[in-house]
Amino acid sequence: MSQQIWNRTLLLTAIAVSIVSGISVWLAWNNSPDLAQRISLIALAPILCAAIASYSLRILRFHYFLTRSGIRISLRGTVVVQVIGFALSVTPGHIGEVFKLNLIRVRTGISEIQTAPLLLLDRLTEGGGFLLLALAATLAMPSLRAQIPTSNLLLAGLGAIAAFALARRFFARTFPADVRVGEHRSAWQRFLPYVQNLWHGLEHSFTLRQIGGGLALSAIARFSDGLVVLFAARMLGVELALPVAVLVLAVSGLAGGVSLLPAGTGAVETTMVGLLALSGASLANALTITLLSRLFSLWMWVGLGLGVVFLTRLAPTLVPKSISSRTN
Repeated sequence: MSQQIWNRTLLLTAIAVSIVSGISVWLAWNNSPDLAQRISLIALAPILCAAIASYSLRILRFHYFLTRSGIRISLRGTVVVQVIGFALSVTPGHIGEVFKLNLIRVRTGISEIQTAPLLLLDRLTEGGGFLLLALAATLAMPSLRAQIPTSNLLLAGLGAIAAFALARRFFARTFPADVRVGEHRSAWQRFLPYVQNLWHGLEHSFTLRQIGGGLALSAIARFSDGLVVLFAARMLGVELALPVAVLVLAVSGLAGGVSLLPAGTGAVETTMVGLLALSGASLANALTITLLSRLFSLWMWVGLGLGVVFLTRLAPTLVPKSISSRTN
């Protein structure tokens, strides 16, 4: 696909996302008509700081994946790629984030098939961060901790590590780097180089160090989003314990991810309102907390990303080509 087609498709996608985002925010705002009278600008400060911390850590996570995979990129370049990616995540199944691969190729010359594993790693560690956070919050709540079979969790973790190691060994033998094909190639031999590129991208990306680092950054980032829920509740006078706020955020985030809906819209809100109501918040307060959380943890960043898309149109003079190559 030519760069011109990429750019036009990106702009059309951004326009569609803008329309959907505007409608979603408008509908949510109409469900809480007295929100402006119930919020305090001073109380919004910690909510904003927690949201900024969350997105900063998610940008650092992707920058960590890129640099650990040997891609030389400035932090500024990663910020541009990720901010645009935040906006395009508001598509079914986050499919719009595929444009991040093209943004990286424009700045590095590295093909999309080689960087695709990094995008997959980013999404998997995002979900893993939610799981870790939900588990940690559950363990922090005595009423729920007794229901968790710790020994089974430990065995499951060890089994996952062993399966990961065996899979790496199997694929390394199946798709070795030094395979040579002759002039008269079969259909499989013609396809083999693409499989090799994809596999070696996975091999360089899915290491224990990268997975561990990504999970840690994801969990801390989403913990910051849990603080957004906590601060929003306290601003409205709702007594909400920190583990409960974190658990509400983690479970609703997992529900949104499993749904494959655009940014989990509908699934996240429904789950969050239900959990907050079960935690003792009134329906009106649960709706307001959910709206504030989504405004600061999602829609504000979607708007920022869309602004970058429309402002730059991927112009090289405005969006710097921060890196030139992958190290050997």
